[in-house]
Amino acid sequence: MASTASSAPGTLARTRRAILDAAIAVYTEDKAAPLGEVARAAGVGRSTLHRYFPDRAALVRGLLEDCTETIERALADAALDQGPIAEAFPRLVRAFFEAGPRVEFLFSEPSLTADDWASPSWEAAQLPAAVLFARGQAQGFFSREMDMEWFFRILWYAVAAGWEAVSEGSLARHEALDRVTRTLQGGVLAHDS
Repeated sequence: MASTASSAPGTLARTRRAILDAAIAVYTEDKAAPLGEVARAAGVGRSTLHRYFPDRAALVRGLLEDCTETIERALADAALDQGPIAEAFPRLVRAFFEAGPRVEFLFSEPSLTADDWASPSWEAAQLPAAVLFARGQAQGFFSREMDMEWFFRILWYAVAAGWEAVSEGSLARHEALDRVTRTLQGGVLAHDS
């Protein structure tokens, strides 16, 4: 039923969305929270939650699919193929930053394997960022010594650090996004003008 619920309009789609949003909120606070807590946070009964996601593993897979779709939409909205690299790169960082809470939970989820992260849909969702990186290297914006795997690793780690600071209350969202962007653009060393 999960596939029917995910593509159905109206109430079914809203209920699925409520469950996914509640799961991220709950699991961000407690990665081991029971499904009953997710159902409560979503405002649905356990039986309703189980119609959409029969168990925690199905819910985690649903969260990964949702995260993939979120990244795909965010990168499309960021229009990374438009304008100079120096303007497109901060849009890339913002797009990844907005997906931060979902990705932060999923990256630390032990039931997801390297194969899950190497899926064609996850790779396709990030393709505009890969194209931006290749274009940026060709234009000398990104270092030629950096490979794409390292680029994505550092990008996601910086985003995770920003979200960690937000969740700890040491930075506001906009401050964390600014620091992540500035760090990725120029590193942490002072540069002479």
